[in-house]
Amino acid sequence: MKVLFFAGSRELSGVAEADLAITEKLSATEVWDRLIREYPKLAGLRTSARLAQNGAYSAADSEFTNGDEVAVIPPVSGG
Repeated sequence: MKVLFFAGSRELSGVAEADLAITEKLSATEVWDRLIREYPKLAGLRTSARLAQNGAYSAADSEFTNGDEVAVIPPVSGG
């Protein structure tokens, strides 16, 4: 599974993208668990950032597979 990090999530993870090998489908909660295990500084974004799956925001009940592209999108503000 390819993971893309944007804005604050990029700063906290220290990388722009990563590959996470998974062998079974994961729920959004499980994706977050895995990301925080790999990049503990992301924990503070868990309640405010959104996950996107293959170019679209994911739903709470989405299932992620090894072939998916996942993006971590923190909240943004404009001015």
